[in-house]
Amino acid sequence: MIDPTTNEQRRMTATVILGFQAHMNKAEAREILDFHLFKQTGARYEEGVWIDSSVTFGWFVRNRFLPLKEGMWRVETAKVKKLLIERDLIDSFDAISLKSFDKFRLQIHLHNLAKERSRDRVLQIHAYLRDIFAEAEEQGFLAKDPARRLRVPTQLRGVDKTTLTWEQLREVLSRLVPVIVCY
Repeated sequence: MIDPTTNEQRRMTATVILGFQAHMNKAEAREILDFHLFKQTGARYEEGVWIDSSVTFGWFVRNRFLPLKEGMWRVETAKVKKLLIERDLIDSFDAISLKSFDKFRLQIHLHNLAKERSRDRVLQIHAYLRDIFAEAEEQGFLAKDPARRLRVPTQLRGVDKTTLTWEQLREVLSRLVPVIVCY
């Protein structure tokens, strides 16, 4: 709260009556206090983390999404998937809070990726976005999933299916320098 006389930030405290001290232990008092905090702010404290939509996208993906998914991926697959998520999502949205996302922002990001990346890559990122925000909603970080109705862009880059002719292949092979390998 800003103090109108000094124009400085002032800490605001509120007294909450939890009940008689003799009728509850510390854990029960904490539970009642957490309920009042949740009612007032919409946030709750769980396992050392405030569960609310103010956490950043990067924090959520690194600390809540990837640890859940890594166990289901093979080691090599996990490296590739983490790299894709890092490059195409975390690099763009790292410091943005989850509550700042909406369908428009995510759809524009997908459209921009479709201009630069391959069709398969855009489809993967679309799936990751939907999974990440569905997980955020399920864990209680978001009330509503902004990626729920994301659509894959229709204008995707085509796949380059160029193949060499026999003549081109012979030319390439003739230019290779032989390497002698001794075991």
